[in-house]
Amino acid sequence: MDIGKLQDFNSNYVGDYPLLRKLAEDWAERKPLRGLRLLHNIPITRETMLKLEPLYLSGADVTVTHLRLPGLEPKQECVDLLKAAGAHMELDHAKLYGDYDIALDCCAQIPAMERVTVRRGFVELTQSGSPVYSKLDTDLPIYSLDLSRLKCLEAMFGTGEAFVRAFRQFVEPRIEGRKFVLFGYGKVGRGVSRYLAQEGAMLTVVDTNGANLEQARKAGFDTELSRPGPSLLNAVNDSFVVVMATGCEGLLQELIKPKQLADKVLLINMGADDEFGDRYAASRIVANKAPLNFLLDAPTTMFFIDPIFAVHNQCCEHVLDGNAHGFSPLPPELDLPVIEEWSTLYGIDISDIYY
Repeated sequence: MDIGKLQDFNSNYVGDYPLLRKLAEDWAERKPLRGLRLLHNIPITRETMLKLEPLYLSGADVTVTHLRLPGLEPKQECVDLLKAAGAHMELDHAKLYGDYDIALDCCAQIPAMERVTVRRGFVELTQSGSPVYSKLDTDLPIYSLDLSRLKCLEAMFGTGEAFVRAFRQFVEPRIEGRKFVLFGYGKVGRGVSRYLAQEGAMLTVVDTNGANLEQARKAGFDTELSRPGPSLLNAVNDSFVVVMATGCEGLLQELIKPKQLADKVLLINMGADDEFGDRYAASRIVANKAPLNFLLDAPTTMFFIDPIFAVHNQCCEHVLDGNAHGFSPLPPELDLPVIEEWSTLYGIDISDIYY
């Protein structure tokens, strides 16, 4: 791998990423992952190239693949650069095989790779992947970044901002006064609601959790309990847009049959799973069921994902420590201290994430 080609490519990136920069400098000197084989499975975006640089500088032998989601394609300029630099890359999961020391995963797709064996441990990035890893029959360390406050920073701030940016670019420039129904008031839902509210949207939050609904009401939103019935159906059919952010596959078809849904209502996914269900055709959903922000060149801006990308990488050293066995949350020293460092760097109030 010609790391110089990657560094030249990254030097043209517009935007700051102080935590990944610091990690790259540290790992270039210490080489803590020298000789280890890593399998890296997240979307190949411009920002991912910045994440890969410290991994190569650490001395690791990295195999790069791309997250498989409907409608999500790798950025061609990044694929071309990795090929030119001589990186080990295979975009077809079915063709991946062999032994790897550590898996850096997204949406728990690596355990499903039948010819891949992971010897030392896993690091999972997302909420949708955590249930799969929590049930994986292994004593290897598995770190879930979803089980952290740091993930709230990315999911709430970064995903919410990206949703509004993508909505304006690909769906409709005007948000003010539009009626939105948002399913799910977890990390992603809170972020989407935060940024929609800033744009003057009229929002109804749908959730199964009474405490979540109470918090949504306190934030000034209308609410509906997530169960089939005329009240929910009327709220949905009176809306301009329905946004799914629950992490529950096939949820909408269990609540509202496709034939009950008004044709005028736009449907948008903001999760890694098909939250509509197979009874809803992909063509009925904006972006064919792919998360809307994945249509953007930067699905989440580096400003928000710099901390989570740096920590996803740093967990490799914790895997090697051998102090964890089985499924566990992000190590505490990589959680709140990193949030505070980011908050101090930019002077941003991050109190929203403590819910």
